[in-house]
Amino acid sequence: MKIFSSSMARRVAVLLVVSAFGMLSVVFAAGQTPAKSTANAGTAEELFLGISRQIDALEQKHPEDQAILFRIKMAADALLRKAQTAPVSVLRGAVLNADVATGTDLYATCKGLKDKALRDELLKICGNQAPIDYQAAQAVIFEKLDNHDGFVECAYTGRKLQTTTEPPSTNMNIEHTWPQSQGAVGIAKCDLHHLFPTDSHANNVRSSFPYGTVTKATWTEGGSKFDGSEFEVRPEHRGDTARAMFYFALRYGKQIPNDEEAVLRQWSKDDPVDAAEKTRNDMIENIQHNRNPFVDHPEFIDQITDF
Repeated sequence: MKIFSSSMARRVAVLLVVSAFGMLSVVFAAGQTPAKSTANAGTAEELFLGISRQIDALEQKHPEDQAILFRIKMAADALLRKAQTAPVSVLRGAVLNADVATGTDLYATCKGLKDKALRDELLKICGNQAPIDYQAAQAVIFEKLDNHDGFVECAYTGRKLQTTTEPPSTNMNIEHTWPQSQGAVGIAKCDLHHLFPTDSHANNVRSSFPYGTVTKATWTEGGSKFDGSEFEVRPEHRGDTARAMFYFALRYGKQIPNDEEAVLRQWSKDDPVDAAEKTRNDMIENIQHNRNPFVDHPEFIDQITDF
């Protein structure tokens, strides 16, 4: 017998968020600036993360309510950001996020650094997040993050699917740019910075094969190619793939084979960061509260000798 009915799960989640809203208003009505409030134990940021964890627990008990609970979580996050009036300078563990309104540079401490020193500093910046579960990650990709005017585009083939919800996995699903079999497990499995929507067949073709340059393709579609041992991404997504791989290697302490790394470095140059990739980075920060530094500063790639 369930402790809560489906409707009860909704009511409990709403009560949790309402209590958060009330407590947020107290924080800011008291005249605390975001910078000052982060020095105290019960900050708005910590409050949101606590509420988020409780909603995650409800999602586990009531998967049928996952969609509405996820939207409630996003509403709580939106209120937090609105209450703080701008992207806020707050400490999240060892992570410092920038206050754009005051011109604070998130990467100021990285100036002049290279190799290990730069990696260590970047990890302080992006190495902590408020992870969402995998079901929520799939939902947000198809409903919001990669849904543009009701269409979701396959990263590998360019095929567009008209949808407002997560489609059957046999049609289009989620590609782990860094394969699960090679370490994308736990929170890394759900890290939106390396997850992209893909045609199911193209995803199966890529499997966990390394990225590379293909000269004699046994499969090709939409500009992507496969030769049985390496997968070449279509030109429009090569840079996104490369920067996602570099992010993952940095964030989770993984190594990229030298031959694959050389290809990815070239892909990042051939397909530079565009407005859509920047917007996606912003949206992911709004959801899991960290950024891909190689989207913000692709020049950091050249300042790190070996991934």
